[in-house]
Amino acid sequence: MRNMFGRASKPPAALPAGTAALDVRPALPERAATFVDASSEFTGSLKLSKSVHIDGSVEGELDCASTVTIGPSGKVSARIRAESVLIDGEVHGDIEARTEITLRKSARVFGDLRTEGIVIERGAKVEGQITIGPTGSAKGAAPATSMTPTVPTAKPVPVKPV
Repeated sequence: MRNMFGRASKPPAALPAGTAALDVRPALPERAATFVDASSEFTGSLKLSKSVHIDGSVEGELDCASTVTIGPSGKVSARIRAESVLIDGEVHGDIEARTEITLRKSARVFGDLRTEGIVIERGAKVEGQITIGPTGSAKGAAPATSMTPTVPTAKPVPVKPV
C-alpha cells in the first residue's frame, strides 16, 4: 500500500474478531442558532425552536426544542427545559432535558436535574436532586431512578470520569 507521497506504508492493523471499533473523538459541538454573548443580559421567558449558546446572563425561563449550551462565562438563573443541555458555566434553577444533560468539569449547578441520560465530568458541582429516567409519562415506561447525595455538598463526590 502506498501513501499520498508514493511511499510504501503498512496496512492498518485489523482488530481481533468480534471486537468493535470505539470512536473516542470528541463530538463536535452543534453551531448554535442563537447566541447570548458575555456582554449580554436577558430577563424573561425565552422560547426557542433551535439551539442556543449562552455566555452572558439569563434570568427567568428557558424553553428550547434543541440544545442549550451554557458556556464557561454563562450565568443562568432560570428553569430550563430542552432536548439536551450542556453546561460549562453556572446555573441556578431546575433543568429538564429530554435526552441528556452534560456537566463539564467547570459546571456549577444549583437545582434539580431530570433527564434520560447524564454525563458528569470530574470537578463539576451539583447541589440538588438528579432524576434519571424517561421524562415523558408514556404507558409502561420504567420508573425513574432518583439519586440524592448523602454526603455534605462541601466535599467532592467521587464520580467515575468519562
